[in-house]
Amino acid sequence: MTQPTLRTESLFKLTWPIFLQYATFSCVWLVDFWFFSHLSDAIAATVGQLLPVVWLGTGVIPVFAGTGVAVASQYLGARQFEKVVPTYMMNLCLTTAMGLGFGAALWCLAPDIGRWMGLDAALAGIARTYLTAMSAYFIFLGVLVAYNAVLSSRGMTNWLMYSSFVVAALNLALASLFVLGFHWGVRGVVSASVISTATATLLSIVLVHRGLGVRFHWRGAFRQMIGVARPMLRIGISNAVEPMSYSVQQIILSTMIIALGVHSMAANAYAGRAQMFQITFSFSLALGAQILMGHWTGARRFADVDRLYWKIVRRATLVAFLYAGTVCLFSNRVLGFFTADASIRQLGGTLLLIAVFYEPARAVNIISGFALKTVGDARFPLVVGTTFIWGILPVVYCINRIWNLTLVGFWLCFAADEIIRACINLWRWRTGKWKGMGIVAPGNPAPQANREPGATPA
Repeated sequence: MTQPTLRTESLFKLTWPIFLQYATFSCVWLVDFWFFSHLSDAIAATVGQLLPVVWLGTGVIPVFAGTGVAVASQYLGARQFEKVVPTYMMNLCLTTAMGLGFGAALWCLAPDIGRWMGLDAALAGIARTYLTAMSAYFIFLGVLVAYNAVLSSRGMTNWLMYSSFVVAALNLALASLFVLGFHWGVRGVVSASVISTATATLLSIVLVHRGLGVRFHWRGAFRQMIGVARPMLRIGISNAVEPMSYSVQQIILSTMIIALGVHSMAANAYAGRAQMFQITFSFSLALGAQILMGHWTGARRFADVDRLYWKIVRRATLVAFLYAGTVCLFSNRVLGFFTADASIRQLGGTLLLIAVFYEPARAVNIISGFALKTVGDARFPLVVGTTFIWGILPVVYCINRIWNLTLVGFWLCFAADEIIRACINLWRWRTGKWKGMGIVAPGNPAPQANREPGATPA
């Protein structure tokens, strides 16, 4: 008996487990932030401004691992099964190396990063503690995202959802114990996240090798991995450069926001966390569609890919508008979850009003970025993304020097960036140039196989 290459072609069945998985992770971040705010607004504000540093790893490594989903899905769709397991193995090697490298760099630079960003001595001490503890997180993250990519490429998103529930419950229990019971402070919150991520890694390894029956092999593996490296790097580097540029941009912007004071830092952090569930929905739709688009592009089903893109764009923008509007209407209660300071809540409420207008555009950019890269048009979103990411910095800097921007002014600039970029991405998709950019050559017949290599017979 053979295993199917894809569990289902239903977008709903693929996406709702991804949404619940990422919504659970968003809850973990919110719970962690609640513990930070429980310790003090200064700690929460400091961690909030350090998040772009952490995003260099948590953004780049998982997005790069999405290369494994896109490439493996196209090979599966084209029934070139002999290339699938080498793709998984190369993905694991690359993301593990990235996780180890980033964790080591964070450990070495932790004493200086807060100072470089302009934090005073007390806040820089908080930054050092947080970043040093977080360095261990990336050791497990690099392995976790590669194994999750294997499950995603086979459509087994429901298994990832169940794993996330276990991890979220464990994180909450450990954070409560470490912070409220042992009084470990910042280290307690981070330690809970590290242990939870290590547990998730172990669960994913078991699900891939025992549940899905995928077997890695060593004989001839290096030659086969090199054979799939070119399309992986072509898509993967483009995937990674944009979030890396975004994270560096956010670090620079954070240094500007730090200069505005702790109140602005806290309002920025809390308002940003309030938008997490909307962003989660867009990412979930993009990741679910990525699986289908990869398979359908490999099978040359371009009409289906195009219909799917416009469907998820409509859904993502509608949900973004409704969610952002609801959060804005109840902003005082939402921000009250984090802080009792009325001035922080008032400033945060203004930021959430701006978000109503630019969150739908951000949803379009998330969907379009994943979609274009999945179908092989990786260079365009890379060029557009990096151009706007770096182009907005001198604009913000000049406007700030002329008009002395408040935090509201910064968010208005972010809104303009997202809206213009969304229009460009929609235009690019409509041109249809992506139809000739897949990794499977149209003239090459897809080799047939009785079953997928690396899969245990039923």
